[in-house]
Amino acid sequence: MGDTHNIGIAEIKIAKCPDKLRTVLGSCVGVAIFDRVSKVGGLAHVMLPDSSIGKGDKGKFADTAVDALIVDVAGAGGEHKRLMAKISGGASMFGTNVDKGIGERNIEAVKARLKKHMIRLAAEDVGGTKGRRMILDPASGEVTVQVIGAEPVVI
Repeated sequence: MGDTHNIGIAEIKIAKCPDKLRTVLGSCVGVAIFDRVSKVGGLAHVMLPDSSIGKGDKGKFADTAVDALIVDVAGAGGEHKRLMAKISGGASMFGTNVDKGIGERNIEAVKARLKKHMIRLAAEDVGGTKGRRMILDPASGEVTVQVIGAEPVVI
């Protein structure tokens, strides 16, 4: 059956089949990178778009989190040419006047970093005004996203 491991803000974790990874997002962006052949994947909970704006764990920022996640997934048996990504989150929870569009900036920063590393973005469920839960199943690469108040969807 496997275990489901929770990912907190600014954390990065790796899992192999049959384990799963789960996080809860608001304006933060969850980045799942996986290799369906080796059945390994990782999830990062990105809080801010760029490490030049502050200090913190590598998982806190889009640039450092994506870089570290790729290294960690490859180190666990993922092959770079087979890696794919799915992202979720980036909501404007309190309106752009309050949060200054941080969700949208996180989305764009994550996409730019994936592109830089030539990692294909296979699916996304981003934006809006509500938080969501995200679960990665490395066995299949499926990501289940549940926006608050809605039914779960698989992307």
